[in-house]
Amino acid sequence: MAATTWTPSEQCTEVFARLSGDYNPVHLDPEFAKAAGFPTTIVHGMCVIGAAARAAHASAPAQSMLKKLDVRFANPVLPTQQVMFEPELKEVGDGVRVKLEATLDDGNRVMSPAAFTFGPASASDDPADADSFAPDDEDILGDPYQFNAEQIAEYTGITRPTETVADEGTPAMVALLGMTGALEKAFTGQAPERAGTWVHLRQAGIFYRPIEEGVSYVCRIQGGRIKVRKSALGAYLTIPFVVETCDDGGLVATGGCTLLYAFEKDED
Repeated sequence: MAATTWTPSEQCTEVFARLSGDYNPVHLDPEFAKAAGFPTTIVHGMCVIGAAARAAHASAPAQSMLKKLDVRFANPVLPTQQVMFEPELKEVGDGVRVKLEATLDDGNRVMSPAAFTFGPASASDDPADADSFAPDDEDILGDPYQFNAEQIAEYTGITRPTETVADEGTPAMVALLGMTGALEKAFTGQAPERAGTWVHLRQAGIFYRPIEEGVSYVCRIQGGRIKVRKSALGAYLTIPFVVETCDDGGLVATGGCTLLYAFEKDED
């Protein structure tokens, strides 16, 4: 399959922040980003995955939809910096796994691994372990969210690679746009006393149904299942989440993300 490229615009981070609620200054304030060790602002990791998922979809069989993803970040992407996606396909069951080699112009990898699994849109997607996603007293609910046609158009505009599926509909990654707000609610006031920066290390997700315009969704952080591992660098947190429809609690997506709260280096 031919390689696909994606170049985030200068306005990409502002648009994604508005759509997702992720206003971390490392994405919006060049001086803050420089103080954190970057040349300038960096593109949201979830925006990068959104573009990668669409590039992978272009290599998948017709009439298929994204079912699963597993991405580990290796290097950040800067606005206007081109990313090249080179797909490698492998049949899995009744679908296909697209492994992407995502690299920058200087040869540095953006994600490793970056795997996206696609299957028939008509296939039943009920999870075998549905009980593990049942509500719990320790869960943290994000604010309800929904998307209109203009917002979906904005999202598809900033995540559009050079090759896309003509009839892809609303990209599946839109379902996870409310995850950031839920994470912020979960960790407000809970950061370690020592100064540091949140870093998104890994993202996994399973998708059960497509996003619909005008439908209200909510992301639920499974607080009782969060795992924390401390190290000299900071604290690693593995955070499971569920995305549901607000009206009937229908399962839309599940998954987990791994964050690092990286301590600032002590001054000599």
